[in-house]
Amino acid sequence: MVIPNRAKSRIPVSVILIYGMVGLVFLGVGIWLVNDLITSRSSIIAERSALAVQTSKFMSQQFGTTIITTDYVLRDVLTKVTVAELDLASSDIAVQKRLSAFVREKLTTLPGVNGLGFLDRRCIFVAAANETLVGIQSNSQLHVAPDQVLENQACVEYIPATKSANKQPAITVSRPILSSEGYFQGGALAAIMVSSAQDWITTFNIGEYDTMTLVDEDGILLASNPPKPDAIGKLLQSPTVQPMFGDQRDSAAFIAVSPLDGRERIYGMSKVENIPLSIIVGFDEAHVLREWQQRVWQSWVGFFTLLILLGLALNKELETLAQRDEMQRLAITDPLTGVANRRQLILSGEIEIAKAVRYKHQASVLMIDIDHFKSINDTWGHPTGDRVIQSLVNGIVPTIRKTDVVGRLGGEEFVVVLTCTGSEGAFMLADRLREFIERSVTVKSDDGSQVCFTVSIGVASLEEGSTTFDKILGRADKALYDAKHRGRNKVVLA
Repeated sequence: MVIPNRAKSRIPVSVILIYGMVGLVFLGVGIWLVNDLITSRSSIIAERSALAVQTSKFMSQQFGTTIITTDYVLRDVLTKVTVAELDLASSDIAVQKRLSAFVREKLTTLPGVNGLGFLDRRCIFVAAANETLVGIQSNSQLHVAPDQVLENQACVEYIPATKSANKQPAITVSRPILSSEGYFQGGALAAIMVSSAQDWITTFNIGEYDTMTLVDEDGILLASNPPKPDAIGKLLQSPTVQPMFGDQRDSAAFIAVSPLDGRERIYGMSKVENIPLSIIVGFDEAHVLREWQQRVWQSWVGFFTLLILLGLALNKELETLAQRDEMQRLAITDPLTGVANRRQLILSGEIEIAKAVRYKHQASVLMIDIDHFKSINDTWGHPTGDRVIQSLVNGIVPTIRKTDVVGRLGGEEFVVVLTCTGSEGAFMLADRLREFIERSVTVKSDDGSQVCFTVSIGVASLEEGSTTFDKILGRADKALYDAKHRGRNKVVLA
């Protein structure tokens, strides 16, 4: 058994199991944490989506109540006037004044509504709460060709400033008076100025980056909170994930990037019942997820901190094991050559000889000594002597098997225990090693000179009466002494 210069640390099974189990626990915690964060994020989005829809429903119902109330009043006032009166009002000032006073009184019952008036069959105001509108033609949907058939229902629409009778953008609610064939004979129209809708929508408190918008069925922005004066009356480009305004029947939730400011929001959208208007409430996603993001950051910082601590603990454990293995290696290794020291050599030799005796195997011992080593030290110096010793070991190790034992007995003396090898084989190996050292191994001195050296080897084998390592080693030592007396650079078999 040749001891390497650097022993490899072997991690105990118990350490592998403990840290493996801890690693699996951390893996499980990591998977659970990811799943929990994903679930909690989805839950927060779902809750805020539901709140957005709920808020938009409430607002649409509130705004729808104003429209529905206005329609009720329109239907009522149309029962108080005839087509003949509307036709007469355009030329009879008294009729016009009476009808204007009548709608002015009715307007006081409609909070949030800014204008109310009667239209004749030409869709011209013949009476109005604001008498400056009398004689002006309305651009509402009631203004149709004489032969066009209409449905007897309320018409809600957005009128831009360019088409508005008072040159202000408005939301109009109108109802026609129809002939039995469905032809337009006149009607009544109420107007809610967009400025009033804007005032109404800004009465709702919202977060810093949240939004509320009122749009018509074509996606035209009528009012917004916070106010966006430059965008009023313009078409909102609907994201692909947003339900089409015209197809929206009730309510829906979606997440999209706002076309107004580019921020991603969680939207709830509700259509005003029976009216082509929709309320859209948007909660800023980044703000909604702020606490969740802080939780993500804190969770992962804590998780990775524990991982780092685990890694440090494992690294410290491995360092301790490496130090222990290194100390064990140093305790059994000759520091100059890296082979077994005297203590380990004797212990290993005793074990190998005992095994050979037990299993009736052959075994041999080589005792190797460098010839004239003191002269080498005296002539070339101790550093050169150390290199000679190291060169000898480098010649021995490739010659023997991994199952054999090589160690430094002391000074320039080395011992090799050859397992399963008889005297003949041991002698041949020893002589081959001697010849190799003589012919091939040289060392450079400190001044660059080539230093050659030889060895003497004593060989002894396991035999009857000599069944302990100590006895075999003693016989090998006597054979080595004999080799020295025969002139050195010899191999002698005991």
